[in-house]
Amino acid sequence: MLVEPLTWALLYERGLILQGQVWRLWTGHVVHWGASHFLWDLAVFLPAGCWLERLWPARARWFYAVTPGLISVLLLAFDPALLRYAGISGLATGTLVLLAGLQLRRRDEPRWPWIGVLALVAAKLLHELIARAPLMVQGFDGIRTVPLAHAGGVVCTGVFLWLRRKVAEPARTDVGRRS
Repeated sequence: MLVEPLTWALLYERGLILQGQVWRLWTGHVVHWGASHFLWDLAVFLPAGCWLERLWPARARWFYAVTPGLISVLLLAFDPALLRYAGISGLATGTLVLLAGLQLRRRDEPRWPWIGVLALVAAKLLHELIARAPLMVQGFDGIRTVPLAHAGGVVCTGVFLWLRRKVAEPARTDVGRRS
């Protein structure tokens, strides 16, 4: 771990979260198990996040603020055997999928690269779920891959896009209807 005392204070630890240390729902995504873990997560998050931030800064910041907590709640609810978690890969996956989803809605952009991005993310998730091992990443001895975190990022993206559409749509009214 990079800065060990700070890492242990911020790490997602199931037992401590359930005892009331709720900040760990967010801070566990900031800490990493080592430099290699951090660099792989950063390789996805940094370019996707910068691109998303450049095009839709307010949406990106809301997504960054809410998604880590929601991913952690999913981990608490659906992976009770997971005692400790660290890494931003779930948020990175969600950020990449959100960028692709928003780009697909633009009329001035070609669609095929973004469809390809979504297909690659889906293939990676499927591999992780089946193999229970990371794709392309080595050197994480003793660290379990958590595909649910990556899937959680995708689920948060779907909810975010759905809510965005619901808020953007004007409410239907029956104007002109006689009683």
